[in-house]
Parts: sequence; structure tokens; C-alpha cells
Amino acid sequence: MSQPPSFAVLTIGSGGFLGSTVRDITLANALRQRGYAVAVYWMLETNADLVDPGIRQRMLCYGTRYHFRRPSLLLDRLLGPLLFLTPKSMRVATVQRSGGYVHRLLEHMIGAQYRPRGEADLARRLAGFMKRDGITHLLLSFASLGPLALDAQRRSNHPFDYLVTFQGDEQFAQYARKAGVFAAFRDGVNTALRASRWPAVAVSADYIDRLVAELDLPRNAMKVVYNGVELAAPARAPFALLQQAFPGLRDDLPIVLYLGRQDVEKGIDLLLYAVRLLAVRQVPLQLVICGSTALGHGYRNVLAEIGTHLGLQIHHGGTVSHALRQALYAYSHCVVYPSINREPFGLVAAEAMSQGTPVLVPDHGGVAEVIRDGGKAGGLTFHTWDSGDLARQLERLLTDRELHARLAHDARTVAQRFSVDAMTGGVLAHMQIGVDARRQQHAPANAA
Repeated sequence: MSQPPSFAVLTIGSGGFLGSTVRDITLANALRQRGYAVAVYWMLETNADLVDPGIRQRMLCYGTRYHFRRPSLLLDRLLGPLLFLTPKSMRVATVQRSGGYVHRLLEHMIGAQYRPRGEADLARRLAGFMKRDGITHLLLSFASLGPLALDAQRRSNHPFDYLVTFQGDEQFAQYARKAGVFAAFRDGVNTALRASRWPAVAVSADYIDRLVAELDLPRNAMKVVYNGVELAAPARAPFALLQQAFPGLRDDLPIVLYLGRQDVEKGIDLLLYAVRLLAVRQVPLQLVICGSTALGHGYRNVLAEIGTHLGLQIHHGGTVSHALRQALYAYSHCVVYPSINREPFGLVAAEAMSQGTPVLVPDHGGVAEVIRDGGKAGGLTFHTWDSGDLARQLERLLTDRELHARLAHDARTVAQRFSVDAMTGGVLAHMQIGVDARRQQHAPANAA
């Protein structure tokens, strides 16, 4: 293509994909900062506040489209925009009162894309966006959206290439099974992967192993490009900021932090059992649990009940601001990520290490890959699903000062692999695009 590269990121702003969304918008912002024209196309919901000025935003489809098993153009084009006139906080609160609703939307979305009729109108709409915005490169948040991009490419008289990323597609595979379209899903992803100009990006080597085993994908059709996090210079806010959010939190006791989605696959209940074991051993600590959920408060309520039965004091919160998030990392003795899922990556672990905070993660999945680089480690692992071993490793972090100091020192070095610059450069190099962008004379204006 003779024209300077311009990028669109197609991502889903709803469901249990906040980490994926953060990764995608971080990449979009970094590309914009390098001088490329960039657009973001949203599906279902938006996270518009994450997007830098100068990046065009469009809604490809609203969640209402998938209210029923068969996509509804009427609900998408008419009801969706009307609902978006209400504040996002109200929309999210309404959805969270019905924890299964988002699962239903996502199952319907995958079912619609992989049934024989497909979603021709959505593909035409995507092709229209690409032509209108002059996009040359479409970056797909999930490989599961590959057939939609391939259909749009076939229907368009505007040439563009697309790159697929695997970073949460095992969840879409589960939705495909529920919708009865798993064989079509597996074949469709493989077809879209073969039709792409480049091998797919996967966010860890372990995740490639999983995709090969579970989706029968060719290993040589994927390449690791790690996610990126902001590696800002550590700066401590006043401890009072934490006490405002979590009354009763003390600055003379070590803080053990879980920060992330409060959904069942994150295994936070394992951490509660481990903390109870340490209480019996009289190991002092303070437990902070916070983070969002798009799937209802059912699991969070269960955690509160388990904590009560175990006699634990939990400083429990929901979504936190960026400033509070950074303060939590800075003041925490360690961050625990006890997921029972074989995580593709570990964004929270990378963020914590970038602040010099050691982490404790399962020895299973891409998250275990994140905490080591050569002979250095920014944390410890525990045996997956084993709350007893989690307690043992957590006790080491809390009582072995030399070990903790060494891990804290090495954490920042390990985290350097996951800088935004490294991720952005990795994606551009993967697509054989020069590091230096040609500055655009007229940057695209914001548009909803």
C-alpha cells in the first residue's frame, strides 16, 4: 500500500475483557503518539475515557443487537443509541443486577457470527467505517472476530489488511460451545488466520501452547508480542488516599492486595482461605480486595460471606481510580493474583512489578511467564488451585525480608519487558512497518 499506514482497533468494551480493552487502547494511544492516524471501533459498550484526543471513535454495534438469539438491527440502530444517552454508570449498574445478561449477549454475538448466515450487515458497516476513515490496517482485539474482518475485507472496494490477536479467545470458544457452533468457530478462526497477511499475535508463549491444544491452531501461525504497561517513575501519594478509600487501613501492617476483576475465574476465594491459614499462624497482614466486574455482584457477595465465616477483616472495594490504583501498588507489600483460569497474560502482575511490588501468581498459564526474565524474578509462584501452598508462599513474602527485598529490586527490571514502547514496537515490527511514522497533516477529529 502506497499511503502511510493508518490503524483502526476493533475491540469489545463489555464483559470480562477489561484487561484486553486496556491493552488495545494503550496500543492505539501509543500509535497515535508515534504520529499514525488511529481510530477505535467499539462493540457492545465503550470505554471512551481511556482514549487519547485525536483518535476517532465509532460504535460498530450496541449490546442491544444481541438481546435475542438472532441479531436485531432495530434494537441495534434505534434502542442502542437511545440507551447511550444515559450515563454509562447507570447502564453498567443495570446490567450488573443481572449477572448472566452479559454472558447471554456474548453467546448470542458468537452464535450469530459463526452460523451459516453470518452478519453481512455488520461486515458491510465495518467495511464502510474503514473506507470512510481511510484505514489501511485493522487490529482485531480478538482472533474470534477474524471472520467478521475477513467478510468486511471481501465486501469492500477499499483495500485494507487485518491483524488478529489472541488474548482471551478461550472464553469465546466456551460461548461457541454453548451456542452449538464450536466446529464452525474453530474452522472460522483458522480460515481468518490463514487469510491474514501476518501470523497472529499471542500475548504469551504458554497461551500459544493452549491455543494449539484447544483450537487445533498451527503453532507457526502465531507469534508472541507481550502486552505493554506504563512504566512511570514510582511516586507515592499520601497514605491518607488509601485510608479515604479503605477506612481503618493501617500504615504499620503489611498490605496484601488483590486488584482485578471480581469474577469466579479469578480464584479470590483461594486467597481468603490462605489468609485464614496465616491468621491461625499469627502472621500479621491486611487484606485489600478491589476491582470491577461486568458480570454482576454475585461472586463479590460470596466473597463477603466467606470472609465473614472465616472471621476475616477484608478491606473490600469496587472499581478504583488510576491514582488509587498506583497508590495501592506503591504501599502494598505484595500483590496476589490467585486465578483458577489458565491466564493468557497477567496485566496486573506486570503493573505491580513496574512499581517494584513483588507478586504471587499461579504456576500455570501465561501469568507465570510474566514474572521471570532470565535469572531474575519479580515474584513467586504457588501450586495452581492450592490454597495451602498459596499460604506458604505468601508467608515467605511476609516474613523473609531478604527474599522480599530481592524480588522488589528485580521486579522493575523484569517489568521492562512489558513497556508500552516494547509492545508497540513489537506490533509494528511484526507487520513490517517502520518505527517512524509519517506525520499526518490532518489528524482525525473525535466522533462518537
